[in-house]
Amino acid sequence: MARSRTSSFVLALLVVPMVALFFSACGGGAERALIRSFFLASRLNDRPTLNNIAMVAFDPGERGSVSTFSLDNVAEEVSRPLLVRELNEALLEARRVDDEFTAEKVAYQDENFDAINRVLAAERDGESVGRRDTEVQEAWTDWRDRTMEHARLVSEAQVDLTNEQNAAALSMYDQNNPLDLTQYDGELVTKEVSITANLELNGSESERAMVVTLQKAVLTDSDGMMIEGGWVVGAVN
Repeated sequence: MARSRTSSFVLALLVVPMVALFFSACGGGAERALIRSFFLASRLNDRPTLNNIAMVAFDPGERGSVSTFSLDNVAEEVSRPLLVRELNEALLEARRVDDEFTAEKVAYQDENFDAINRVLAAERDGESVGRRDTEVQEAWTDWRDRTMEHARLVSEAQVDLTNEQNAAALSMYDQNNPLDLTQYDGELVTKEVSITANLELNGSESERAMVVTLQKAVLTDSDGMMIEGGWVVGAVN
């Protein structure tokens, strides 16, 4: 059994002219409606609608306004595992290791407090440290280098998790029933829709081939129930 969370952008689709409903009986109806809503909201700079249905912007000042388009092809859906749970565990592990390292560093700092202060003062003043502090300077330099490395690893783990969460968050968004994505397994499903768009930019019109990537998340809870998100615009190329 699957539950749908498409209500997060149903309101946005109300801006689609009623003529879009006539396409639902033929191929690409749902894709056409979503893409049409995206380009219409982009042209009107309708941020609330865009925030509900798209992860990207289509700036009419930079890229132009799509007035009409034809849908040429809807490719097969492709899925990959969502790695939110795994990346969250990796972040927690990176933080745990960093906490252990920090505790060791503080212990060393407490044991060598005076020598470290002499080293720091000498470095600040551009002077050589005394012979008795050379070993501490080398050790403290290593501690500082490793501090930066641990910070980098934690930061990268956080960025990886955030990017993966962002890939699924909009599709699964429901303000009345927010989900902690780190507690779910699942997949990210994408499909590429090829269109030919009539583009208006700087007073001129042109016809351009584009590929709109749609994506949605499908989660699985601890009971094995599937929770299906809504399709959103993930990219326009």
